[in-house]
Amino acid sequence: MNRWHLLIPNWVIFTLFCAVLLLNFMASYEGFAVISKVTKVIAVPLLIIYFFSKRKFMANIFFTIFLLMFFGDVFSVFNVNEFVAKLSKTAYLASYLLLVFVVIGKVRKVKFEGLISWYLILIFALNTYFMYVLFKVVQDNFTDSVNMVLYVSRGITILVMGFLGFAVYLSKENAQSILFLVMSFCFIFSDVLFYISDLYVYYWLFEFFERILHIIGLFLLYVYVFNHHEIAENSYKSRAEESSEMETNSKHITV
Repeated sequence: MNRWHLLIPNWVIFTLFCAVLLLNFMASYEGFAVISKVTKVIAVPLLIIYFFSKRKFMANIFFTIFLLMFFGDVFSVFNVNEFVAKLSKTAYLASYLLLVFVVIGKVRKVKFEGLISWYLILIFALNTYFMYVLFKVVQDNFTDSVNMVLYVSRGITILVMGFLGFAVYLSKENAQSILFLVMSFCFIFSDVLFYISDLYVYYWLFEFFERILHIIGLFLLYVYVFNHHEIAENSYKSRAEESSEMETNSKHITV
């Protein structure tokens, strides 16, 4: 828990985050769709630009996730026809699949024992049932089979992502596991609200919270990636220092 100070790595990114949230609320409440759309499109570019102003390198998998999120946002905002809408859903699905791939690497190091295993099974069963009930409610509103496959695949993926994030959190309660878990929940509830607004009933508060949770998820993803690279860099420096110290001691012993 000693890395929580990185939750807000700089006042600039925190100020931008609050400004985007405030603009989204005002735009949703007053019905200014253009402002709401602009804030959604610029969120990822702002995060990427700020990241590279602080660090020179981002792992390819994380950069690809941000890029896919950006394409998903752009295609959802400029939703001119059904094909573009499907491209948006596909981009989001691909980004979630990559996040699942990231967390799977953490799960490999986790040992599930006793009560934790049963607790995870119960959580997974409840979430699966909830997603099934939601699907049954809206299944008649799918426009075609491709849309249905994209919606179902996206729902299953975020469900698995949340389950794996929760599993990692239970095994090691550090800041990174908590960040990934909260980020997963943000994307999950954002998607659930999107499903409700898009397939069942529209209400401006649903749309507002859907966008807010999505932006919070992006912000937490930024923090997670920033921390990941800092941890890796510090680990590399520590190993280099240990190697240098061992080499120095070896020379002294030889002499």
